[in-house]
Amino acid sequence: MTDSIANNELLARYITSSRWFRKQDQTVKQDAFIPPEDPLELSVTRHVNLAENDIWSIGRGIARSISRTLHSRADVETGYVTAQSLSVVPQPVPDNPNHANIVGWPLEKDARKMCALEIARVARFVVNPEVGAQTP
Repeated sequence: MTDSIANNELLARYITSSRWFRKQDQTVKQDAFIPPEDPLELSVTRHVNLAENDIWSIGRGIARSISRTLHSRADVETGYVTAQSLSVVPQPVPDNPNHANIVGWPLEKDARKMCALEIARVARFVVNPEVGAQTP
């Protein structure tokens, strides 16, 4: 796996909370892209060399590991992330060789929220085919 991630490469952020998207119009909320405080990095999966089924399989495994429901995912091009002065760093893990972290988040909480809002604004909401549009 290369250390260089192209600006047009798609990243998947798995949506494991119903608070991270709007059911009415199936759009992503900024909350899906706000990193935890410690460490200040956001987990994503690179689409590179993965079939659609593989992307969902990885997401199901992640959701299971944290006892959450995989509602959907938010796909975003790397270039929209780096446009926020953030970086995408490959961080392969045993069950997900395409795992990466979004790093370089501002320390100021409001600035982090603005970055997350800008990313969410361009992210494409993709419904989990196993859950469908009837997500509770």
